[in-house]
Amino acid sequence: MKKDIIVTTSFKLDEEKLAEAQALAERLVLPYLAREKYGLEKLIGEKDGALILYKDRLVYQDRKGQRFFFHPDTAVLRLKAQHDPLLELVGQSPKRVLDCTMGLATDSLVLAGGGHQVIALESQWLTYTLVRYGLEKGGYANERLAEAVSRLQVLHTESLTYLQAQESNAFDVIYFDPMFSESIPESENLKTLATFANFCPLTEELLAEAKRVASEKIIFKGHFRDQTFECLGFKRHVRPNQKFHYGEISKK
Repeated sequence: MKKDIIVTTSFKLDEEKLAEAQALAERLVLPYLAREKYGLEKLIGEKDGALILYKDRLVYQDRKGQRFFFHPDTAVLRLKAQHDPLLELVGQSPKRVLDCTMGLATDSLVLAGGGHQVIALESQWLTYTLVRYGLEKGGYANERLAEAVSRLQVLHTESLTYLQAQESNAFDVIYFDPMFSESIPESENLKTLATFANFCPLTEELLAEAKRVASEKIIFKGHFRDQTFECLGFKRHVRPNQKFHYGEISKK
């Protein structure tokens, strides 16, 4: 369900960008308000917030002034690292990977940057819109990140609905990273994302579909106190001194 949101722009954008903002509003079925000389606080008023098109990014700002936009910094850092626990779990040979919980797309980009073909699903339209715009308009100079983006497809859909429509063994690996059952205060990205996140946990029904569609394994990422690992039969990979663990169910 969409919030009460407007679409506007930053100051002094050219005609092409203004037309882009209007087209975005039309596609999302949201009202477009010309920025002119108005401040964002005045334009937003009593509405929930605004999608603001800048020269190089799309930003969401709520009426309290909190802002959210897509940025791949964390993915870039992980792709530069010598080891990444998620990539090690997936394996080196190229896989067909389904990320059922895209969020900020960090894990999706890391998976794609590791050489895998990735489809990422996002149920929340606002998160999907911001991330998709960032991926499509990024113009990334980092070669490995650009390659990752080219191997990543993002879709706006519920994961259960998508899985039910797939043939058995359609993907090699299926990945779940639902919002953590407990908060991580120092994680600013998660704090911002929580404003419009889907907090539905991994269920037995969803896992059953994942087992049918995955040919090799299902991977789950959860808070270290999360009992989903044990309740749903995941082999937990403990990461000492880390706030989250990975779990896997192997079909081989």
